[in-house]
Amino acid sequence: MREKWFREHIWWMSFILSLMVVWVHSENTELFLGELGRETMVYRLEFFFAQTLGQIAVPGFFMISAYLFYRNFQFSKTVSKWKSRCKSLLLPYVLWNILYYLGYVVVTRLSFVKKIIGKEPVAFGLKELFQAVAYYKYNPVFWYLFQLLLLVVLAPFLYWIICRKWSGLLWLLLLITALWKNVSLPILNLDALFYYSAAGYAVLFSEKVEGENTSSGKKIWFAILILCWLTLWFLGRPGATLHFTPVHTVLTRLLGVLIFYSILKEIPFRPATSTVKNSFFLYAIHFPWARFFNKAGAVLFKGNQGAAAVFFLTMPFLILGISKVLGELLKHTVPGIYEILSGGRGQ
Repeated sequence: MREKWFREHIWWMSFILSLMVVWVHSENTELFLGELGRETMVYRLEFFFAQTLGQIAVPGFFMISAYLFYRNFQFSKTVSKWKSRCKSLLLPYVLWNILYYLGYVVVTRLSFVKKIIGKEPVAFGLKELFQAVAYYKYNPVFWYLFQLLLLVVLAPFLYWIICRKWSGLLWLLLLITALWKNVSLPILNLDALFYYSAAGYAVLFSEKVEGENTSSGKKIWFAILILCWLTLWFLGRPGATLHFTPVHTVLTRLLGVLIFYSILKEIPFRPATSTVKNSFFLYAIHFPWARFFNKAGAVLFKGNQGAAAVFFLTMPFLILGISKVLGELLKHTVPGIYEILSGGRGQ
């Protein structure tokens, strides 16, 4: 029963975070209203949903992925864990990047589409294909998946550090110090490494931290999270110690994810449907559709603040509908391809 409860909440959390990512990539005041859009109420509305709330989405994905990898982890399970991630992450990463590249090759040669998306014809060749597949050149939102694949490779080695209470804590403090000093790593993002490490550490010690999940323990834990968030808010004000620093951004988003999960744990969700379980497919398709609809809307309703707000607020649900239709279509016409594109989710 506990395992079923856990899976249901992880599916729902991933689904809600995927909808939030759509908001992150749906800001449209500049498209609809030009430079003056920054002075409007619509801009403040979109900033709240896309930046204040939405920016916990990708850190949440990293933390969910780490939590699932390290949950009940033993070194003997490393190969099986890697194999399952090849199906759920690597194969979708490669195929989606190929499809996005070929899609851009085609649509940038269609004059009526080119006027909306504003891209010159994309070159067709092996070099460009390699850039597309290896470095997500035409699928920018897959930077997250690229980082996650690197972390999955490193995960067993990180386990050596975080499986011990004090070495894990020192590792997290080292990463926080590196963020404070604005250190950058080659290829791997330091913030992604921190989120992944923190979630992995939490897998091993969360029950002790949360008071064995008792009612009073949950309340105390939630109060601690809120207090930490308020402290960070105070330290991040203009002129304060952490104002506009990477470490403040990362810690604020980490706390945002923890607070969000603490709230979700108390919600008795209905059993997740295939649509909820397959939020990865929604994530994979959302970016070009959101850009297309916003650019088309800006052409039709230029200067209209109300239209900008409506397009922004409804975009996650519009993309959800498209995801549902496309997913069902692919599932029934090319089930093998859909199996890869969805990473085996939502069957």
